Amino acid sequence: LPDPTGEKPYLSPTGRPVEPGVRGFWKDYPNINFLVSNTLGLDPSEVWTDFTTSSFYSPSGLEATAPVFSKVPLQLPSPLGQVLATFPLF
Repeated sequence: LPDPTGEKPYLSPTGRPVEPGVRGFWKDYPNINFLVSNTLGLDPSEVWTDFTTSSFYSPSGLEATAPVFSKVPLQLPSPLGQVLATFPLF
């Protein structure tokens, strides 16, 4: 990836914009868990790692870091829980 900040567009061979990478992953996503366990015969505890924060960059640098909501000690309903969990990251 020539420029992960997005300042220089990343284009496909046909000239269309491409956004490489994985956007996110939902905990306990049944289709993926079934694929890993039943179809591929793998042990999920050996495949998956703990969730980590996501960082968002612009051409100016780091803009924001998103928390792992399942690790927040006080679970509150949205949007209050999201605000309190992300506030220290800005």
